[in-house]
Amino acid sequence: MKKILDSKFEVDRLSFFKSISNLSLDDLNNKSQGWSILQHLYHCYLVESLANQYIAKKILYPETINKVSLLTYFKSFLTPFVWKLGYKAKAPKITATFPKEIDVDKLNFNWIETRECFDDLISKLYDLNLEKKGFFRHPVLGRINLKLTLSFYDFHFNHHKFLIEKIISKL
Repeated sequence: MKKILDSKFEVDRLSFFKSISNLSLDDLNNKSQGWSILQHLYHCYLVESLANQYIAKKILYPETINKVSLLTYFKSFLTPFVWKLGYKAKAPKITATFPKEIDVDKLNFNWIETRECFDDLISKLYDLNLEKKGFFRHPVLGRINLKLTLSFYDFHFNHHKFLIEKIISKL
């Protein structure tokens, strides 16, 4: 069973945090392009954190969890292509509300804790034989399983990493 903390996802995330460590606080908080760098990162962290809470609650009632639909697999396959064409989706309000100040070190620490929690959830999903079921309701894709959830986390982080890199190039 693969753990997210031992995965390329976490290596990429930590590497990215290291790559922005030389930026000033003003650069990290610059909102001239919309969201600041720290807001993009906080949003990604918050999506994973809220997903953990949802999944933890959902697996308490395994009898309510259904299979992943073919339409969901199709949407998941198409989403990266649609985004490359320039489609944008508005983030749900709960994941687009930011604290007044975001401490980059605290954010990194909290994100590591969130991923540790997700690793625990992965173990529970396998113990309950739910890893292939649609335990997480994504607002666009629908009910997704573990593989699709990890794929979404990777896609989502890389999408925001790309947006952050665009911000950095204009600083």
